[in-house]
Amino acid sequence: MLLTKRFSKLFKLTFIVLILCGLFVITNKYMDENTSVKEYKEYLDRYVQSYSNKYSSSSDAASADDSTPLRDNDEAGNEKLKSFYNNVFNFLMVDSPKGSTAKQYNEACLLKGDIGDRPDHYKDLYKLSAKELSKCLELSPDEVASLTKSHKDYVEHIATLVSPKGTYKGSGIATVGGGKFSLMAFLIIKTLRNMGTTLPVEVLIPPGDEGETEFCNKILPKYNSKCIYVSDILPRETIEKFVFKGYQFKSLALIASSFENLLLLDADNFPIKPLDNIFNEEPYVSTGLVMWPDFWRRTTHPLYYDIAGIAVDKKKRVRNSRDDITPPAVYTKDLKDLSDVPLSDLDGTIPDVSTESGQLMINKTKHLATALLSLFYNVNGPTWYYPIFSQKAAGEGDKETFIAAANFYGLSFYQVRTRTGVEGYHDEDGFHGVAMLQHDFVQDYGRYLNAMESIGNKYGGTKSADAIKFDKNYSLEKYTEEFFDNEDLNAKNHVDVMFIHSNFPKFDPYDLSKSNFLTTNGKPARSYTALKKVKNYDIELENFKVLNEYVCVNKNPFKYLDDLLGQDKTEWKRVCGYITDRLAFLESTHDKAIAGK
Repeated sequence: MLLTKRFSKLFKLTFIVLILCGLFVITNKYMDENTSVKEYKEYLDRYVQSYSNKYSSSSDAASADDSTPLRDNDEAGNEKLKSFYNNVFNFLMVDSPKGSTAKQYNEACLLKGDIGDRPDHYKDLYKLSAKELSKCLELSPDEVASLTKSHKDYVEHIATLVSPKGTYKGSGIATVGGGKFSLMAFLIIKTLRNMGTTLPVEVLIPPGDEGETEFCNKILPKYNSKCIYVSDILPRETIEKFVFKGYQFKSLALIASSFENLLLLDADNFPIKPLDNIFNEEPYVSTGLVMWPDFWRRTTHPLYYDIAGIAVDKKKRVRNSRDDITPPAVYTKDLKDLSDVPLSDLDGTIPDVSTESGQLMINKTKHLATALLSLFYNVNGPTWYYPIFSQKAAGEGDKETFIAAANFYGLSFYQVRTRTGVEGYHDEDGFHGVAMLQHDFVQDYGRYLNAMESIGNKYGGTKSADAIKFDKNYSLEKYTEEFFDNEDLNAKNHVDVMFIHSNFPKFDPYDLSKSNFLTTNGKPARSYTALKKVKNYDIELENFKVLNEYVCVNKNPFKYLDDLLGQDKTEWKRVCGYITDRLAFLESTHDKAIAGK
């Protein structure tokens, strides 16, 4: 039977209303749990260019909304947050590749030692070509196929995730505590406050190290700092299923910290410049990810790019290590034959030099996908990705995972160009390096802009790329010396040290008191002997002042020392005796260290 015209209109109106009501209910459900479709699409368009229709790294954390971050007395919100993290780790469980690499290296592999970034290593650069790097870590076709599938599945799964509103908010610093690292984290916090940095600090406490009651509840709040317990952000069942260790905690701290703008520090890394304004500076503002260099050239296995589905143009050179400004024709004799060119100089690859991740700045709105993919690389790091990324290189671990994740998504990042410095002391056995010195990224970026302008003026008048000729007088070292030289403290382009990564030995009073470290011919020796490099900041002296005050004088409880020493008064006397003796020695030699004697 035909509907009357009037009834037909009423039916259509009713149908439309029902549809709109249904859409309203559905939309509100998902907007409450995630974010708006409009914001989601805008994020995709902005940040994930080549993957805009497939992958997403959106978070609503940096929207104009000024809501309170989750975790702060918001039970319902925290449950949503736990649900989000639980989904991430469920995907990790489902999608992680099975088994592990046997870490067998082909006899034809030419990587017999680390290849550095100095002129004396330039003769070895052919060893970093795709052809040579492919001869190293052995991966079977079945292993490559499994890794490829797992990588693809995980990326597709996390594309469906959007962090709950308010997950990340504000700016701050995070590090990993637990055991001895809680004590070292406190030394970092004291250094920060000594330098005038007021940014809040979060210390991740791993499972099994959750007895830091005094440290977390009484000591840290005095310094605008607090603990984050893994159990507060992950469901218990997830914690029980995953065995976290080593570098994996740092990747977990990255996603677990509440800050949208985050400086992630190793627990032995000391910032010696005020940091309150760092998140308002370029190139962080435009990229949302700033990293620092290691000493070594990159040795990533070519198969990684196949596994990740990254297109590498082996016929297109785009850089010469840290020099991505000078036209490749200037330093490449034959652009049609790139067989001996380092793989990391080719289009699509992760650029040289390798990364040192003792410090990392990241905006987790722009780079949520980076954070989640780096977590995947770290969870599967010891079994697969650490050797794939590093292939025998020093410092194999999490250090390449963050830049690799950002490169995969085509997201912007900046890695400091100024070479990593080193500090240490000499004894009868030679030189002992104790710290890596990483430089001010703002000053470094200024030098980079100067290089762009200078080189642009030199070659910008050339009408075509074909007109640019090979220059036999070009050298990477000349480029570095002209724009980024940091050996001469009085040089016009000198860049200040921003971080002292004191990686060996660490400021652990118990270990130091039991060892013969920092002695020369049986007498105490300073580990930092060139304080002018670090603007005369005597990191040893300052840290031992803190250790003496808090451990020995005020007897603040640190679980690490309490567990080791217990009620043994003799042992406490021995450790504190070492601290006070060391402090006296450092005070007596302070002026000489400043003078460089």
